[in-house]
Amino acid sequence: MMGEVMMNVKQAMFCMTRQCWEQGIFAQAMLETGDYENLELVAYDIVLRQSTDGRLCNVENTPAVTDSSFCVPAILAMGNRMNNEEYRRAAEKNILYLLKEAPRSLDGTLFHMQGSQEIWADSAAFTPYALALGGYDQEACDQMLGILQKLYVPGKRLYNHIWDENEKAFKRPLAWGVGNGWILTGLLRLLLCLPEKCGKEKEVLQERFVELLDSILSYMTEDGKFHDVLDSPETFFETEICAMTAYSIFLAFGKGLVGQAYLNKAFVIRKYVWSMAGADGLVQGCASSPDFLNPGTSVEGQAHTLMMEKAFSVLPKTE
Repeated sequence: MMGEVMMNVKQAMFCMTRQCWEQGIFAQAMLETGDYENLELVAYDIVLRQSTDGRLCNVENTPAVTDSSFCVPAILAMGNRMNNEEYRRAAEKNILYLLKEAPRSLDGTLFHMQGSQEIWADSAAFTPYALALGGYDQEACDQMLGILQKLYVPGKRLYNHIWDENEKAFKRPLAWGVGNGWILTGLLRLLLCLPEKCGKEKEVLQERFVELLDSILSYMTEDGKFHDVLDSPETFFETEICAMTAYSIFLAFGKGLVGQAYLNKAFVIRKYVWSMAGADGLVQGCASSPDFLNPGTSVEGQAHTLMMEKAFSVLPKTE
């Protein structure tokens, strides 16, 4: 039964319009669920649409700076799996864009959009991870810590969504659930891929991951829900942050980073996420495309639901 529901969620995701970061998270879901047959086709078009400056999957001359990094892990993986040098070069070209050409603040933290000086939580999801996969471990850690420093709100132990470097103020001073989810998943991916020689950096990243996870969970309802803005009960219950949180816990538990108490909460959250998946495969209640301000559906929500379930399915068996 769950297999059929999963197929419906995947099919619905395939039918959705996708910008570059959406194509990237779509590809990541195919990678993590082991659907290499479809990923091979997805990867082809991601590379086909690479811009001359190196950004993968450039749809309609996007001004996005860091969104293309969502595509890098899947393209690198398929390049290695298929022994495809073109794909490896394409991923490396995108990484070099991030390192050398992408606009950034004086301290090196990348801006999210060309023509602005805004730093977004979204950039934490894959940009540091992509840099680390390319072998740039220190640059990856510096980028992550730069984003965290800009967006952190100490009194809440959460992160606001958007910082304006020009104004030296938050442009979106809200603890957006999905924004914190991007940071949570990004911290975990980076932590898990760094080599052991980065011991001190891994220790810091783990501390920040657990702190954020604990803070997110402090806003969880008894039945596994979170508000769209985590600390604003007047906002709607949002599904994608639920899937992101459960996914992160399942992965972290499998790696021995969190214990059973976290896992028990993830089981409750997972149950809620699946209650939001309709017979048509659409996962409802997500911050909805195209502006992510109201409840509805999104490629991101579909992808995180699939990755959550995959992470759940491979949990170590306990007595």
